Amino acid sequence: MPRVSISPIHVGQLNFLILDCPSDATLQAYLPVLEEHHVTDLVRICEGSPYDPKPLSDIGIKVHDNMKFTDGTAPGKEVITNWLDLNDQVFFNSQDKDRCIAVHCVSGIGRAPVLVAISLVEGGMDPLDSIAYIRKARRGALNRNQIAFLDGYKKRKQGFGTKKVAGKGASITKEGATLSSQTSSTSPASSGPGIEKKKTGFISKIFGKK
Repeated sequence: MPRVSISPIHVGQLNFLILDCPSDATLQAYLPVLEEHHVTDLVRICEGSPYDPKPLSDIGIKVHDNMKFTDGTAPGKEVITNWLDLNDQVFFNSQDKDRCIAVHCVSGIGRAPVLVAISLVEGGMDPLDSIAYIRKARRGALNRNQIAFLDGYKKRKQGFGTKKVAGKGASITKEGATLSSQTSSTSPASSGPGIEKKKTGFISKIFGKK
C-alpha cells in the first residue's frame, strides 16, 4: 500500500488537509482518506496535471486547477482571491458545516501550507502564529521567502463569511469573533511577552543567521 502523507489543519470553521502530490499509481490510496476527512474540494498547485482527476470527481470531490504558482514562491493576488473565494464558498456559504478543502503542491511543504496560512491569518490568527501552527502539523513547511511574505501579509478589509449565500437574504458570519480567540488554547504560539506584532529576527531564528 502506498504511503499517504497528510496533515489535517482544523481551526474554527476552517478545515484543511495538506498532502503531497498523488500520482495515478497512488491516488487510490488517498481516496478513502479524503472521504474520511469529508473533503469536498481539492486544490492542485503543482504544474501540469500529475494524475487523472476522474476518480476524485467520481466520489464527489471537485478539483481546482486555477491556483497554480511557482515552486518556492508566494502566491499573487489572483491566486489569493481565488483561494479565499473558495474558502468562503466551502466554509461559510454552505449549510453543510462538515466540509474540508484538500490542497497539495509537490511535497506539501511550501505552496500548499502558504495558502492555508493565509486562511488562518484572514480568520484572525497572527501571521507568525499561523506559521508555527502549520509547522507543528507539517514539519519543514514554509521557506524563508514564504515566511517573509506571511509576516507582511495584510488581511482583506472584508472578513470571512461576509458574502451572501445564493438565494438567501442574510449573510453567513463566523461563529465567534475571530479564529484567534477560538484557538487560544491550541495554538502553539500565543500572544504575550516576547510575542510582538513585529517579531524582529524571527526568520533568522528559524533558518539561522546568514
